[in-house]
Amino acid sequence: MPDIVRKALWSIMAAGTTLASLSFPAARAQDTSAAVLARGEYLATAADCVACHTAPGGKPFAGGLKIATPMGDVISTNITPDPDHGIGKYTEEDFEKSLRHGLRRDGSHLYPAMPYVSYSGITDEDVKALYAWFMHSVKPVAESPPTTSLNFPANLRIAMSAWNMVAGTVPPESGDSATFDKMRRGKYLATALEHCGTCHTPRNMMMSEEQDNYLAGAPLAGWYAPNITSSKTSGIGGWSEDSLVQYLHTGHVAGLSQAAGPMGEAVEHSTSHLTDADLHALAAYILQVPAKEDSAEQKPRQNFGHPVEEADIRSGNLTRIDDLTKMDGQHVYDANCAACHGMNGAGTADHYAPSLFHNSVTGAGRPDNLIMTVLQGVDRTADGLHTHMPGFGASSDVQRLSDTEIAHVVNYVMKTFGSGDPAVTAAQVAKLRPAGAQNTP
Repeated sequence: MPDIVRKALWSIMAAGTTLASLSFPAARAQDTSAAVLARGEYLATAADCVACHTAPGGKPFAGGLKIATPMGDVISTNITPDPDHGIGKYTEEDFEKSLRHGLRRDGSHLYPAMPYVSYSGITDEDVKALYAWFMHSVKPVAESPPTTSLNFPANLRIAMSAWNMVAGTVPPESGDSATFDKMRRGKYLATALEHCGTCHTPRNMMMSEEQDNYLAGAPLAGWYAPNITSSKTSGIGGWSEDSLVQYLHTGHVAGLSQAAGPMGEAVEHSTSHLTDADLHALAAYILQVPAKEDSAEQKPRQNFGHPVEEADIRSGNLTRIDDLTKMDGQHVYDANCAACHGMNGAGTADHYAPSLFHNSVTGAGRPDNLIMTVLQGVDRTADGLHTHMPGFGASSDVQRLSDTEIAHVVNYVMKTFGSGDPAVTAAQVAKLRPAGAQNTP
């Protein structure tokens, strides 16, 4: 798609005017019992509100996170109950309009970085519980994040109503979501609260989700949210329900995959805190989503590779820190990766450093996620375990690799342990590098 067309479409998506919303039931005396507040907290965790509304090093829900778009950075807002800087003056009806229809208290539109298209499916009772928790349990923060300032014409907010009409929304569920049967509960979690499609569903020319390709995979700020449909070759149809539950709970399943980047954050802040019943409901629903095939994936991602016994390429001569001799992929791997992942790629015995074969990142048909992992590293805490791999990008504390070196090592790793040499170039790495630098919540 030509850049000028893409920017124009983003302008339509990012800007907006007032759109009449569906009416919300008349307010009644608010229930702030311990049970309702606990329910609200759980729902906010499932919806992963903290991830976008907390800046790096900032106070919870005080906003300030930069969310990159082609038209500039959208800055997340303060959603603490502070009356002057947050949502303290919001009525329950105001809150519902914001959550499910993308309308602020003043009637103007929120930017679609807020996934109201998915949150529109949240039940009335759950909206009430969320409102009660935010208003009575979240600590108010008297701070105003910077105002979002997008490039012209997106800053005019004049066309959002048109985008809303073509984007579609998740129909709101009815009844008590806590009483839904397993599959209905899983659908509710996937489509509304966890909003899986926001990242994993490709978008059309208008940047709205292609519902006919639900969860078929999509690019995401340098990363690639993979196909998670029931396809046994392109998706996760070969996973068991228990394996997917383990992944969502811990972010790691030996011989399958490990979570990093945006998914690592989702596991840390959201899915690792769900109940076992909800994890099984979510996994069961996702595993029956209709299969979608991807021409880039000709074999299950986790089925590639085997341990490799390579001759020791080290000469015994020390390498000076100021030696700028360009290294090939094998030498970059030996110098920076082999200490943890092993010369044979098997990782550590306890799987803390994962195997590089039978690994859905190295076995993927696209190199994006391996490039981003090398650039950003891994930093996730789930199920009481902190998992860390240093990044090798511009802010690395261990070793800053050039675009050429990263391209070389990615090609070597995928050729040696994964799906084959993807022929990554330095230019590809350079293109992804700033995308990752702008998305480090």
